[in-house]
Amino acid sequence: MITKNSPKFKTLDESKKQLLLLILLSLTEFFYISLYYFPKSLYLFYNKYILTTFLCFIIYFINIKLLDKLYNKHNIKYLLIAIFSFGIIFRITLIPIEPFLSDDIYRYIWDGYIQTNGINPYLYTPNSLELIEFRNKDIFPFINHPHLPTIYPPLAQIIFLLAHLVGKNSFISIKIIILFFDLATSLLIVKLLYKLNLPITKFSIYFLCPLPILEFFISGHIDSIAIFFLTLFIYLFITYRNKLSSIALASSILIKIMPIIFLPIILYHIKKRYILIFLLYLISSIFIFYIPHFFTVYNNIFGSFTNFIKDFYFNSSVFSFLFFLIETNRVASFICYLALSIWLVIVALKSKDLINGIFWALVGLYIFSPIVHPWYLTWIVPLLVFIPSKAIFWLIMSSQFSYYVLIAYRRENLWYDSIIIRLIEYIPFFALLSYDLLRLQTKKSNPQE
Repeated sequence: MITKNSPKFKTLDESKKQLLLLILLSLTEFFYISLYYFPKSLYLFYNKYILTTFLCFIIYFINIKLLDKLYNKHNIKYLLIAIFSFGIIFRITLIPIEPFLSDDIYRYIWDGYIQTNGINPYLYTPNSLELIEFRNKDIFPFINHPHLPTIYPPLAQIIFLLAHLVGKNSFISIKIIILFFDLATSLLIVKLLYKLNLPITKFSIYFLCPLPILEFFISGHIDSIAIFFLTLFIYLFITYRNKLSSIALASSILIKIMPIIFLPIILYHIKKRYILIFLLYLISSIFIFYIPHFFTVYNNIFGSFTNFIKDFYFNSSVFSFLFFLIETNRVASFICYLALSIWLVIVALKSKDLINGIFWALVGLYIFSPIVHPWYLTWIVPLLVFIPSKAIFWLIMSSQFSYYVLIAYRRENLWYDSIIIRLIEYIPFFALLSYDLLRLQTKKSNPQE
């Protein structure tokens, strides 16, 4: 007689779960392939995309639960093979697809293109008369904000240059470089899990997550490379290699400036005798990359970064509320950046470890930043492996609704930031975040629970 406690029943139950996992992963691949086929109507086009990604996220959440239930020492090899195989297939599937969510990749290609012609990308805007002879039909018409110089730091520029040398004006070469770094990030997460004695299969929270797959391999956002260096920094930091970790952090900043906000948390968690040497390596590494540009562009060395933080806003929560009240963009931005600074100091003082501190620093960024593009949320996905958060899981999924803005933008060149979309995103987010914070406070008050 077979009972629920018999080995045969357990094996049968486990095999069904394994089969279900494979079916759901295969179904996800079907949905990614379906992204090549779109109706001609812009309205149906983006509705189909958002529905498809929503289904991919639902399957992803089921798969994460399944993997937790299936995890044991007997089938770990099978699970790792399944996660790695499908994760790589998902990424390769989307590499050839033409970017339709963001046009940032065309600025990457442009910056690489003009560098191959000996021109510093910080020196001229794409629409400047000095570059009129380089306006090709494949790239120039698709560049966003052609009246502004590049915003991307020097290490990013080197990557753009290398991508153009390999693939010319092809976005595929950039996506292939991103694939390399994304796989390296996943391997680092595995090493971190091993170091922290956590189940290795938890790296699936990152590797199977639709958000980085969609944002990196449809749009080709270079955030993937910066995230690799940030993950490398975390790994080197917790293994007490302070000098190398400092160089890794500098590399992340040299791809995207944003990781500089983690500095208060990092300095708080470094032993006092190592702070000076850490800062010396960090500043020196950044200086080495910026100094060649300084002699060419002088005060414009940070490109359009100052324009970005002063004038741009989209899909925000607190900023949108303040902007509604005071109707002044720059004052609302100032209040938000001040609030973020205070948040970072509190996180530095309260965080129990580095990973926890960086996680909550990013949460603060998403709360107070005037701009929350979906790909900005990819930064926190590797940390969900170590700090699962229902609030963040909701936000990374619901952020895809913000792409509704592209319907009016493609039709009429109007960038209309919908309040309804923001309410859908942020009301559940803040409710779940309040629950997370309350639960953390309860655990601190009752450590035995």
